[in-house]
Amino acid sequence: MPTKKKLLLMYPNQRWQKDDINTVWDLNPSTLCLLSTMVKDIVDVKIVDAQFHNMTQEAFRKVIENYNPDYVSISVMTSEYCDILDIAAEIVKSVNKNIIVIAGGVHVTTNYDYVMRNQNIDYGVRGEGEYALKNLIEFLNDGTDFPSDGLIFRNGDEVIVQNKAIVKDISKLPWPAYELIDYKMYLDKAQRFGPNRPAELPCARMVTTRGCPFGCSFCQVEIISGKKVRSRDPEDVVNELIFLKEKYGIKSIVFEDDNLLMAGNNYAKRLFTLMIEKKLELKWTAIAFALFLLTDELLDLMRDSGCIGINVAIESGNERVLREIVKKPIKDLSLVPEIIERIKARGMYCIANFVIGFPGETWDEIRETINFAEHCGADYIKIFVAVVLHKTKLHKIAMETGALLCDDEHLKVDWRFSQIKSEDWTA
Repeated sequence: MPTKKKLLLMYPNQRWQKDDINTVWDLNPSTLCLLSTMVKDIVDVKIVDAQFHNMTQEAFRKVIENYNPDYVSISVMTSEYCDILDIAAEIVKSVNKNIIVIAGGVHVTTNYDYVMRNQNIDYGVRGEGEYALKNLIEFLNDGTDFPSDGLIFRNGDEVIVQNKAIVKDISKLPWPAYELIDYKMYLDKAQRFGPNRPAELPCARMVTTRGCPFGCSFCQVEIISGKKVRSRDPEDVVNELIFLKEKYGIKSIVFEDDNLLMAGNNYAKRLFTLMIEKKLELKWTAIAFALFLLTDELLDLMRDSGCIGINVAIESGNERVLREIVKKPIKDLSLVPEIIERIKARGMYCIANFVIGFPGETWDEIRETINFAEHCGADYIKIFVAVVLHKTKLHKIAMETGALLCDDEHLKVDWRFSQIKSEDWTA
């Protein structure tokens, strides 16, 4: 039997660029574990999470030297930390220039033109990487047909950009290869503080749907995952949760879906009902729920299936800003306090998100949003500064109105500081 080639899948350490308590967070390891499942039959796989283990650049270099991989796949989930992709790729190539470097994640999907300026990056994965990575590895291994979508690569001096890869039926994806990491460490180290902290440790983080139809102007989800919401089989989700409970002793879940309630075929109702029927007895929270889809029936199922609280995105307390700038389909803000009250009446807490500082937003409208946030009834309020992300509708609005403070060629992404100017207020 020929020796398998070796693939190293990794998250770089965000601290290689900056150490910021407000933005440095551990990423969900399930992403790398799922990619591993897709390819572990055709390559030997090693997962390195330099972020979680706070690995130094020198320690990462030693891993590359010792493992001597044929391929290194680097995932970067936000353009705020774009520099760590270049740092990781440089380390890999400095050890062995023949190692093939594959870059993926949100940053690559939305900023592939900037990413491919770096000659240390051999391939980029645009979109959802499960099949794109597998098909690329198969091609590199034995010269099978070159993948037809999901890749960015060079042909001489020309950068070729294929169509974005989308997994049309995510119910056919396998479970992540949790055994390739010390998964229990992640469950026990889940974020312990702040409003979105787990209900109880050990806690698993899970994404069961992809996509969002709303297309809010500031959001990249439409660019990353598309407008169509796709879901897993709820029975498969519950079976995975049972496995995680029995093998790893999880006591709670954080659903990290962008819009779990938007999935078709009564997905949310079926999921919550199964969680009750299977007597999971796991407490759960969700970081993104569509407030106006919460019926009394759903709220009762949420409570009975273990929900202790949800995070909802209202975005603005001004209807003009919602309609003309955010482009979020909330028709009547006056209904918000009553819906939040129905959540709280069932013993669940409600966190509400708001964003201020949009191009064209007045100071009075900002004050109106803050006043609305104060009186909407939520238990906890998050007020974010508007951030212009590459290729979003907000990017186009900011360009058309001349509102950007930074160089458009490489947008400065920083979740703590505004990059938008106005005659009404300063950044």
